[in-house]
Amino acid sequence: MEQINIDVEKRGQYYKPLWKKLITAGRAHEGLRADWREQLSKVQREIEFEYIRFHGIFHDDMMVYHENENGEPWYNWQYVDSLLDFLLSINIRPIIELSFTPYDMRTGDKTIFWWKGNITPPKDYGKWAQLVKKFIIHCINRYGKGEISRWYFEVWNEANIECFWTGTQEEYFKLYEVTVKAIKNICKDFKVGGPATSSSNNEKAPWVEEFLEYCGRRGLPVDFISTHPYPNSFPIKGFGDPSYKDENGTYDSMVWLKKTVEKFAYKEAEIHITEWNSSPSCRDYVHDTAFMAPFIIQNNIRSIGLADSIGFWDITDIFEESGANQSIFHGGFGLLNVQGLEKPSYHGYWFLSRLGGEILDKGESYIVTRKDDRIQVLMWNYCHYNEVFAKGDSSGLKKYDRYSIFEDKKDIDFRINVDNLKGNYRIIKYVFDRQNGSVYDSWIANGAPENPDKEELEILRSNMKPKGSICYIQGSSINTDISIKPHGVVFIELSKVY
Repeated sequence: MEQINIDVEKRGQYYKPLWKKLITAGRAHEGLRADWREQLSKVQREIEFEYIRFHGIFHDDMMVYHENENGEPWYNWQYVDSLLDFLLSINIRPIIELSFTPYDMRTGDKTIFWWKGNITPPKDYGKWAQLVKKFIIHCINRYGKGEISRWYFEVWNEANIECFWTGTQEEYFKLYEVTVKAIKNICKDFKVGGPATSSSNNEKAPWVEEFLEYCGRRGLPVDFISTHPYPNSFPIKGFGDPSYKDENGTYDSMVWLKKTVEKFAYKEAEIHITEWNSSPSCRDYVHDTAFMAPFIIQNNIRSIGLADSIGFWDITDIFEESGANQSIFHGGFGLLNVQGLEKPSYHGYWFLSRLGGEILDKGESYIVTRKDDRIQVLMWNYCHYNEVFAKGDSSGLKKYDRYSIFEDKKDIDFRINVDNLKGNYRIIKYVFDRQNGSVYDSWIANGAPENPDKEELEILRSNMKPKGSICYIQGSSINTDISIKPHGVVFIELSKVY
């Protein structure tokens, strides 16, 4: 049994909750959909993130850039305005990923995803720089320089792999150079960074060292470093079939990244993980399971102090990289599924959002925080993949049976001792596990309807929340035992009643 001893008079340590900074979405054009906007608005009401990042601001479906028959460019910002206006209206700012190449500026026809983002270098870097300049100036005129100075501009996405960039590393560095100069010539305070590279087969982030060395040698500004340390070996063997790193895969990557940045001339640069999930596959059945709640909680808690953000990829299964899927639980990335049902990953972030900004105690599977006169205790029972699955044998992961791939763990027992209480207190407790709040498990238990009607959706909604309870106590101390099932999470908040 693990002991958690809490002295309410003890002073704690303040920290930056890196999980609050960033959430992500598939692409800009999806942000024009009403159901996408409804889901992001819900997330902002109930969890609230500071920033959002997405692909494709310059993709042709945003209608931004075209050239006439003489090669002269013209610009259209109406779709961009609609998206950015909406984001700011719900109190979330963009990390603008500057991508992909507009078709009239492309050097080839290679694309990525169902929606065909062009991944070739621009035919004219001067025209690319002018597009960036026009975009920035338009945003300044619409929102003001002070507002734009709070945004981030990230150059491209995962240029280290051929499926996202047909050019060379040198050509990407040139793209970064012309982009950062175009932006900084407008305002030196605007934040620009990269290289937004993928995960690797070890803890090292591709191109980060080379990028920092290049920028240092050329005297280029770097306001933030971005990369995507998915806890999987790369390149993945195929969608849904990566090999998984051990339980510390994310943590080890974060430690390496922080130490590496400190070796270069950009020690003050922020570190942003602009994509992260349990895998880089949008058809990974694990993404719907109860595993995701403790996975998110444990990795974020362990990464405190190592980065400025860890951006979960992504907010919703309204996500079209591989087109739509016929199953409502197809292993999509989202916190919410297409119908807006809260997946276990949603609850992982909801629990984190309840934590206070002062850490009183922290262990392998728990954290104790304080906000004003309230004490929060968050506990979890994380179960990693078993050895067979981690090495790449995914035969045990099936649509209607998704838990045989995990380690066989028992319940974790905690004893919570709280001392130096004075007066009356209210205790709110939430329990999440496969039987309490895992909507995928509820879906299975209710016959797995693939095209649920209104009534079936309401039944699933009634079973998608963690189980809550309330009690009141009076006294100077509390001693209570908590048992947490595998893939489970328990949150307790102790509030003084006046």
